[in-house]
Amino acid sequence: MLSKRLIAGMALLSLAACQSGYTPQPRATLFPASEQSYMRSAAHWDILAANEASAISQAVDDSNLLSIRSADVGDSPFEQAYRNMLLAHLVGNNVQVALDPASASHHIDYDIQVVRHENRRSLRPRPGTASAAFAIGVFGANVRNWTDQELALIPVGLGLDLLNVVWRDTEESVTEVVVNSRLHDGNRIIAADSRVYYFNAQDEHNYQGQGRQFQVVSSEQGE
Repeated sequence: MLSKRLIAGMALLSLAACQSGYTPQPRATLFPASEQSYMRSAAHWDILAANEASAISQAVDDSNLLSIRSADVGDSPFEQAYRNMLLAHLVGNNVQVALDPASASHHIDYDIQVVRHENRRSLRPRPGTASAAFAIGVFGANVRNWTDQELALIPVGLGLDLLNVVWRDTEESVTEVVVNSRLHDGNRIIAADSRVYYFNAQDEHNYQGQGRQFQVVSSEQGE
């Protein structure tokens, strides 16, 4: 009995020590799950421009005259296309756009930031991946016991679709682009917006400029 009481006492002391709240450094916690858009085509650039034009049109009055910075030969393909798309959508939203920046009351500026992450780990499979794989295996193993074996194609097909859903996005994208937009009147910023997107590393040349784009490289080692 004494030994049991001693063990119980030690267990209580251990639990109390664990609840003391002391730690030599902050504990790392994961952020809540979130979704991030993937830019894979120029059509996605157009959607971004449409969203920005809609936000800008709500931030200015009908009497305001806007200008967009001119595209430079050193700008990336994305920046050159984005300017034209933004211009088209602004006009489509009945926003007045000046040909001469000197006559405009408000100005739109933007730049991009390319972020490359190296040595990243793969994301863990989504919950349900193991169950889906096990279910497919069970169906496959019991097909020989079925009278109508061709019907096994139905649950196997459904299982593969389920596995495809839970397995998606298990590889971390290693390249991101941050699109920063600002609307100002020369003295103050009227509106500002920053959006982050994934894109394929092979498409990085579409976001490479000669002076208006930044690169940030991060690395995670040995995790």
